[in-house]
Amino acid sequence: MSDATDPVTARAIARVGRTLRDKWRLDRLLGVGGMAAVYAATHRNGSRGAIKMLHVELSVEPEIRARFLREGYVANSVGHPGAVRVLDDDVAEDGAVFLVMELLSGETLEGRWERKGKRLGAAEVLRAMDQLLDVLAAAHDRGIVHRDIKPENVFVNHDGTIKLLDFGIARLRGNGPGERPTVSGAALGTPAFMAPEQAMGTSSAIGPASDLWAVGASMFLLLGGRTVHEADSSNALLIRAATTRARSLATLAPKLPPPLIELVDRALAFEIPARWASARDMQEAVRDVYEEITGGPMHGAPPLSVPAPRESAAIRIAERPSNATTGGAGASTRAVLSSPPSRKPRIAPAVWVATGAGALLAVVAVALAVGRGRRATPMPAQATASSVTTPSQPIASAPASVVAEPPPAPASASASASAPAPATSADDPHAARLSVFAQGGTCEITIDDVPSGKTPIDAVVVPAGERRVTCRLPTGGAVTRRVRAIAGKTAVVAFAMAPVDPMDKRK
Repeated sequence: MSDATDPVTARAIARVGRTLRDKWRLDRLLGVGGMAAVYAATHRNGSRGAIKMLHVELSVEPEIRARFLREGYVANSVGHPGAVRVLDDDVAEDGAVFLVMELLSGETLEGRWERKGKRLGAAEVLRAMDQLLDVLAAAHDRGIVHRDIKPENVFVNHDGTIKLLDFGIARLRGNGPGERPTVSGAALGTPAFMAPEQAMGTSSAIGPASDLWAVGASMFLLLGGRTVHEADSSNALLIRAATTRARSLATLAPKLPPPLIELVDRALAFEIPARWASARDMQEAVRDVYEEITGGPMHGAPPLSVPAPRESAAIRIAERPSNATTGGAGASTRAVLSSPPSRKPRIAPAVWVATGAGALLAVVAVALAVGRGRRATPMPAQATASSVTTPSQPIASAPASVVAEPPPAPASASASASAPAPATSADDPHAARLSVFAQGGTCEITIDDVPSGKTPIDAVVVPAGERRVTCRLPTGGAVTRRVRAIAGKTAVVAFAMAPVDPMDKRK
């Protein structure tokens, strides 16, 4: 959970004990991120749930609000018990939009992997993937592509059943006349688990096979102990995912049964036609391999066991303002009752790359990180022209004791936020950091109109608060993004230069 001295976290903590709309009492804060806070809650009729609340300052942004609410509609449309259910949505008295989700008890596959020494047995991985692929088959049948499959988004309940979390950046293929596509030219997901076409932002090519690649990448990590591609930054990892073929699982775990290695390697094929044809085909292969290595059928397999529960959060909150990087609505957050996860750096914050008009694609998601120097961070679930974060927990992905959200800043305050950032030092407790990258080229960066050099810019110290980051091209074009810099954290902004995909002109 975020530091309670952080004002956003302080405000979230202050909500505990309140009742939303005379219905839901907020019992406990489970987690906070740059986009949302998650609570365990009790309804006035005694039922329990998880409340995911978009921060007030983001709830007033129509696009962020719409994306946030869309997560519930997409998850519920899957029509499978393995998809986490969103029970309700509403607006709190202070203006914060919230979702009511089922409260789960258990652990994520990522937490399980860490608890077991960062290697899981072949049989349990196959049992988990069998259930996951069943959920994906149902989703794909309904034209839904999840786009952020990874161990952190696969939850193991105490009865051994699997729940697929975080439909915040899921894509509904064949949007109806009243639905807008996720974002024009967006490449969403977590770089360590993004298929090549997804990392490239080729939205016309992203489909069920992209999810199956991510299933293979999840198996690769759980069985091999490391991600398919490795790099020192999310931006570099994204480029590798887009351009480099996956190494064989045999390079990390040569003693695994050959049929299992072949199953994973096929899922990770660079070319879409070389992968499994569908989730059901891959599920059938998973069952065949399970029977071959265990001598018994999958339907008779023992359930996955989970330690005794303790209330906490298995959440990834992707920080994505404005268009969204970990996809949808701002916060890619899941609340659950989970076994205490080991404290470890996240694999990579989900990132959202949003392409814009012309050759300059502006990144829209902002991920706030508690620290650096961790394993490649997932880009906030939604942004390829986006802000990414090196989080300690995400996107995944802000309170304390006084309550009310501050009123909207007056025009004068807003103007001051736009003024050039005053000089500050790394020792200043109010200092924050910004890292700025440009994918596919370089651009001149100014922060609050102060020239800050060419990309990449790593962890430059800035005052906490809203900062304006502008990417200026040699040709004269420019894109500006407003970023909320939080004291003691690093906000990562990524700009992508790439041609516009004509298939994405669907507004």
